[in-house]
Amino acid sequence: MTIEISSSLMCADLLNLESEILKLEKAGTDMFHMDIMDGHFVNNLALSIDLLKAIRSVSTTPLEAHLMVENPLNYIEKAKKAGADIISVHLESTPHIHKALKEIRECNMKAGIAINPGTSHLLIEPLLEETDFILTMAVNPGFAGQEFIKSTVNKVYKINEMLKENHLTNIKIEVDGNINSETIPPLYNAGARIFVGGTSGIFFGDRNYERNIENLKNSIK
Repeated sequence: MTIEISSSLMCADLLNLESEILKLEKAGTDMFHMDIMDGHFVNNLALSIDLLKAIRSVSTTPLEAHLMVENPLNYIEKAKKAGADIISVHLESTPHIHKALKEIRECNMKAGIAINPGTSHLLIEPLLEETDFILTMAVNPGFAGQEFIKSTVNKVYKINEMLKENHLTNIKIEVDGNINSETIPPLYNAGARIFVGGTSGIFFGDRNYERNIENLKNSIK
């Protein structure tokens, strides 16, 4: 089974974003990952709904809006209108997570539930019927360039076993945080199939995106 690589646009050259998008598409990225932050759920501020709309005007590649925000229900319809195909919402960000996931699907987008490194995978089991994928954070959200949290591999394995037990193997597991050719193989073996590439896997060195994405995809062979 092949893997999917989602390029984290937070790590791209924002002054030349249209050019970056075209290069990443030519290099074989499967989707774009957009970290939308509010400075409250996480301390940082990153990309925005307005920027998502601008990206949609120059690209047909699937766009995932990763909402690292408080009150994510306020963002769902806006993200849909801006052109998002996928929205991931943090379990920790709202007491109304079930409502948020349901609303995403009602807007004809794929719904993802995101969980921080310190959040138990068991908490997402009641939400699986409203979920298309599970975004497992391998770093604490908010900043690029952090060290990979090794316990993520075991968490992915447990999530995958939970999906099998519930006969929901159609739900994909995505991992975000220090993704590279060394961290992908154990995560893949544990059950992950979508990987968010940032400063560790795509946007580094001479930024040869074609080579870097190819190396990520070939790391499981």
